[in-house]
Amino acid sequence: MAEAAGERQGRRASRALLALAVLAATPARAGFVDVTVAAGLSYVQQEPRDVGDCRVLQGLFCVPERMTGGAAVADVDRDGDLDLFVTRLGAPNRLYCNRLVETGVAGFEDCTAGSGLDAVAVDSNGAAFGDLDGDGDPDLYVTAVASERFYLFVNDGAGHFTEEAVARGAALDTGFTHLGYGVEIADYDGDGWLDIHVNEWGTPVLAALEPGHPGHTRLLRNRGASQPGFFDDVTAAAGVAIDPADEWSFASALRDLDGDGAPDLAIASDYGTSKLFWNDGDGTFTEGGAAAGVATDQNGMGSTLGDADGDGDLDWFVTSIYENAPTCTGERCDWGTSGNRLYRNDGERHFSDQTGDAATGLRDGGWGWGAAFFDYDLDGDLDLVMTNGVDYPDADAETPYHDDPMRLWRNDGDGVWTEVAAAEGITDTGQGKGLLVFDYDADGDLDVFVANDAAAPVLYENQAAQPGGPHWLRVRALDAAGADALGAQVTIRPANGATQRRTIGSTTHFLAWSDPAAHFGLGANPGAVEVEVKLPGVPDAIVRSLDADALDRTLVVPEPAAAGVAAIVALVLVRRRARG
Repeated sequence: MAEAAGERQGRRASRALLALAVLAATPARAGFVDVTVAAGLSYVQQEPRDVGDCRVLQGLFCVPERMTGGAAVADVDRDGDLDLFVTRLGAPNRLYCNRLVETGVAGFEDCTAGSGLDAVAVDSNGAAFGDLDGDGDPDLYVTAVASERFYLFVNDGAGHFTEEAVARGAALDTGFTHLGYGVEIADYDGDGWLDIHVNEWGTPVLAALEPGHPGHTRLLRNRGASQPGFFDDVTAAAGVAIDPADEWSFASALRDLDGDGAPDLAIASDYGTSKLFWNDGDGTFTEGGAAAGVATDQNGMGSTLGDADGDGDLDWFVTSIYENAPTCTGERCDWGTSGNRLYRNDGERHFSDQTGDAATGLRDGGWGWGAAFFDYDLDGDLDLVMTNGVDYPDADAETPYHDDPMRLWRNDGDGVWTEVAAAEGITDTGQGKGLLVFDYDADGDLDVFVANDAAAPVLYENQAAQPGGPHWLRVRALDAAGADALGAQVTIRPANGATQRRTIGSTTHFLAWSDPAAHFGLGANPGAVEVEVKLPGVPDAIVRSLDADALDRTLVVPEPAAAGVAAIVALVLVRRRARG
């Protein structure tokens, strides 16, 4: 254990030195540009409503509805670019098809009509894509508020969906009101089939209105080869049931946090109820958050996991509420104000709080919601973005969170984070909720999309990737069906840079689903790069060696046996755009 700790400390020190060298050699950053309208995104998540118009919890500020706004990205029509699905209240869902491959220009067209995603009336909220039936295309799971069920849209392979949650055992149609939030899709039991974990907030309040309310934070196991894409509720049997009296869950992630090859379950939850369940490797979990040094956040909301310190394991960031001198008191202001948490993974199932104070660290994010680790400046380490804001009408004069700007922290290495949102052009002050990152224009850097509650969204185009550098690499790991191999581990070793590791899967866990591909910044002069991909359930790693002139591209591993023309065109387009 001491040897492992020493190795991690050595990695952190060497990585800090490399990061400083790369930073010094990297061209000046161009920041972010708001391209929402130019990109064709013109919807409103829901119309602003008065308290009396609430669908649920009348008289309590419309709380659930004021915490909504989700999105998810995937190549739903398999034409080689990333499409965008957005959730809405009181209005149909929307699907925006990316026309990059078709036209050569990044931008979205509303293709909801005919997609099947508007075939049922839902007050949708959280969303996630995954190949749930094993046929190679992304299906879509959606939670809802003020509804009595959740929704599963099955993709036919051409971007048309059919809603089949009830028939497939995924609706959770208990007869009680749902207040659904985040969705996670992963293979928790290692059988090769993707499972679903969903979150529900506010069950104690609902139980007062609906006695016997069972709660809907559930783990749904895929039946696999016998019935692909059909599910059984195994929450209790797997040991991840949450007492309805403590069910305030917002965001969950299934990730291997202890390096044993089995994904653990981290849940960010409100009112001091966040949890960490360790995977026992036999289909069951054991809760161990307190012993691990996590779950100290007072109001866990958004969640993102990534190797923030470059030591090879996953760290956990949880958004919460910060106020230096609390001004709101009484029963309507019963939230904690100590702010966000960054839990550094120290190995041996233990974490340490690396948040720092409000002046020098990550604690002050206002009233936090969605967040994501991503290397926005392509210098080889993970930076951090989050959205925030809340609008409780009866507390307007008492709380300072109504026009808070977003936060963007640049990772400067050695545990130093610098807040640079305004300097980098991220200035949105809306009621941001879901947040995701993806390279919508295929130029090699990650763009940021924010779903604002009761308002229009914001799409920030990243300007970091420029002809001549800094360099980058995007890796898609595919399973046997040709779908994203969620849970695969991707490690890169640049000749002139630090080793980096990513997990295939969304990097943001609140109401949004980011591009699951592994994205790496490489700095100005990485040299040759070795790429190692470990697919779930496959004993031997796949290794690829790339010369310096073979970077700035999407690498697909393993190579499809018979890639379609659209996929080939997409890869060529990515390389051409990146090189100018």
